[in-house]
Amino acid sequence: MTIRVAVADDHPTLLAGMEHLLTGLSGIALLGTATSSTELVALLSESACDLVVTDFSMPGGRYGDGLSLLRFLKRRFPATRLIVLTSIENHAVMQGILDVGAMGIVSKSDDLQHLESAIGMAYAGERYVSPRVTNILEQAAADADTANPLPQLSKRETEVLRLYAEGLSVSEIGARAGRSSKTISAQKMAAMKKLGLQHDADVFKYAVAHGLVSASQTSRQKARQSDEGVGND
Repeated sequence: MTIRVAVADDHPTLLAGMEHLLTGLSGIALLGTATSSTELVALLSESACDLVVTDFSMPGGRYGDGLSLLRFLKRRFPATRLIVLTSIENHAVMQGILDVGAMGIVSKSDDLQHLESAIGMAYAGERYVSPRVTNILEQAAADADTANPLPQLSKRETEVLRLYAEGLSVSEIGARAGRSSKTISAQKMAAMKKLGLQHDADVFKYAVAHGLVSASQTSRQKARQSDEGVGND
């Protein structure tokens, strides 16, 4: 039995590490690597693939990233199982990944060796979550039982805040998600109201504090917006 695997990540060093790991494992055939959703979809369109290991935050590609990309891959390649490798540590995002049908999540905080277990279990039709992901989900469940739980955002509201914090405008998020700018704006404002956020700067701070994006991502994107004179549409 040989499991045909494709890997996607926009960080060259991590991509090289995964390529090195997977090519050394028996029973796994690495079909190729991709650095964007555009390259990933092209690769899957050319070759039959059993399983994809993909980064969650991989902006810039034609087919988006995050939950939008996972939904697209499920529709376009329904027989291909999905494993998400991510540095995001937000329990709502992690739960959303599982809810859209991914068979596994591996945190970048965990050893890459967990990919071998994740691939084997996903191919067998069983879900796999790495130790860090398990801890985050269990802690979230415990926090839900406290007297003052955090406001709960919908999965779409969480995704809108993440993409906005990464530097996408409302119209760009709408185009990526296949929803109108009016809908995206309403979801952004609803999320901000739930969380008590008043300004866009608060959105960036919240996204970093809750693991939706890294501080370096928001810094780069805010700098790009400033250079381009992008508004807050």
